[in-house]
Amino acid sequence: MKSTRALALGSLLVFSSAHAYDVVERYKIIDDKMKTEAMLRPIGHDFFFDVSAAMNKNLTEVIDDVSKASKYQGDDNAKLAEANRVLTKYDKTEQTVKINLGLGFPLPSFSAWDVKFKPNFRALVDVGANIGIRNQKLTNQDLIDLFRDQVPAELQSFILTIDLVANANADLKTLCLAKFPDTNSAPNIYCTSLEDGKYKIPDNTNPTMTLLAKADAKVGFFNDYTYGEHFFGNFNLYGMGRADLYQFVTGTQIAKGDSIDSPKKMNTEMTLQADYRLGYRNTNYSIFGSVEELKLTKLSDAKEGSKEHTYGYDPLMRLHADATFRANAFSIQPFVGVHKRSGYGFGDGAYLGTMVGAYVWGDRMGLQLRGMVDKQYLTISPRVKLWLMQLEYSLKKPLKAEVDDVKLTAIHSLDFRIFF
Repeated sequence: MKSTRALALGSLLVFSSAHAYDVVERYKIIDDKMKTEAMLRPIGHDFFFDVSAAMNKNLTEVIDDVSKASKYQGDDNAKLAEANRVLTKYDKTEQTVKINLGLGFPLPSFSAWDVKFKPNFRALVDVGANIGIRNQKLTNQDLIDLFRDQVPAELQSFILTIDLVANANADLKTLCLAKFPDTNSAPNIYCTSLEDGKYKIPDNTNPTMTLLAKADAKVGFFNDYTYGEHFFGNFNLYGMGRADLYQFVTGTQIAKGDSIDSPKKMNTEMTLQADYRLGYRNTNYSIFGSVEELKLTKLSDAKEGSKEHTYGYDPLMRLHADATFRANAFSIQPFVGVHKRSGYGFGDGAYLGTMVGAYVWGDRMGLQLRGMVDKQYLTISPRVKLWLMQLEYSLKKPLKAEVDDVKLTAIHSLDFRIFF
């Protein structure tokens, strides 16, 4: 499967521009920008419950239009025309949504080898998706991605040989049965099970939709530490369950009311992961480097017959520096940093900003305003902190109308936390 995807990717690059849209890479960039915002509101050594949500400003409008197109009244041609009209309306756009849930409690602090540890037990859930809609040259791999579940290797090999131009609008079930007439073969049984007309080869004249959805669940020990007066960091060790879905959707599928649905077999895998941060602090200045979501070993495999993971397990690396200046109840904290994961460059992960706040009662009550800028967005985040609760709103405003063939739109997010 990996060699098949690599071959298809090579073919795609031949026919696409150097900045062709990739729904997976775009989700990684946006997701890691959200992780940066989460890093700037640290949890601390508390009992806590935290929930946050983020989405593009017109996500609900897109979902509503696609839903209406899937229920459009008329014959098959009219339904298909309406589905393609909706896709054309949102050509070169993307829609992102993320939901996070976390809870945890502190464990007793202790010291060992002159290192002070503050361990915590935490459970975190991160669910998100990115949808890209555009008129693009399709590859044979895209046909395989029409299917939500893994398909037999023979059938994959056959699909990779189909002439997309000569067979435009052809039914994959019909082509499949012609190739595998033997009723005892696995590919033939698979072809027979397909719904008539459900998977048709697009004609490359209308936009299509690609979807990446990912869900992570982490449970384990998250440990802050300090060494002497200057060194600090954390070491986290946790089990993580991950499932993702990469789905290619055509106007035909939308017209048939079958645009987005979960597969029969989810590709959930269990792994042992680690995060590590090492920082240095001197008076009011600090700097740290970290690696997050480092895969140590696989604990359990996905179900047989499920699709291979698309997102992967590449770790997130980060370098961050800040300075804190206080005057009575007021504080200002400028910061700068960069994060990097496979799929995007250092320039996409660079950021700088400032937090301005006024706090009383040991920082338990107060107001904060954070401004941050990166290559694509200006982010404004006001926060209110009231003893045992905290509420933060964030607006990511695009700095450009379009980046790498994507029409950027504002992303709104809200985080609510209870802690004690």
